[in-house]
Amino acid sequence: MENVIDEQALNSIRDQLQEDPFNQGLHQQVYDALSGQDEARALIDFYRQLQRNNPDDWRHLVNLARAYSQTGKDSLAVVQLQKLLRSDPSLKEVWMDLARCYQRLKKVELALRALNSAIEVDPGFAEAHIERVRLLTSTDELEEAAAAVVFSLECEQLKPHVAEWLEEVDAHLESGYRPPDELLQRQLNLA
Repeated sequence: MENVIDEQALNSIRDQLQEDPFNQGLHQQVYDALSGQDEARALIDFYRQLQRNNPDDWRHLVNLARAYSQTGKDSLAVVQLQKLLRSDPSLKEVWMDLARCYQRLKKVELALRALNSAIEVDPGFAEAHIERVRLLTSTDELEEAAAAVVFSLECEQLKPHVAEWLEEVDAHLESGYRPPDELLQRQLNLA
């Protein structure tokens, strides 16, 4: 069943997003309604208008970048995210979005730089530590992955279950083996 949403409903969602820009449920409704091949332009226009209506709220620029990514335009998303990070480099989640865009664009070195920047902003940002190790192992940079794990394990702010995961990964890397995919893709509670 297709999710059909009329203009009035979209306007209502737009109004709600002005108050709560990171409301995932609202974004999912917009994506469901406007993510068909013929709707890519409408999705971008929706978020562009929201950003224009709220130019002082950085979260709307992030949402526009995410809409570009949703439509397969990660290069345009990168431009928006870089613009935002030039004005405020302390936004760790934006560094993560940038890293994901670079990963999809197969720009591993730039993705690693973005992940490192996120860790610089918040040394205890577990998601960035984990993603860095996953990225390095996925590109078979096992020695670099081992070094990243050692660096991450020195971070006292990481939760015990994240440190345990890193230690498991490290055991494989120190033995000279790529960790199994089940371990690398294990879902960790980061909340």
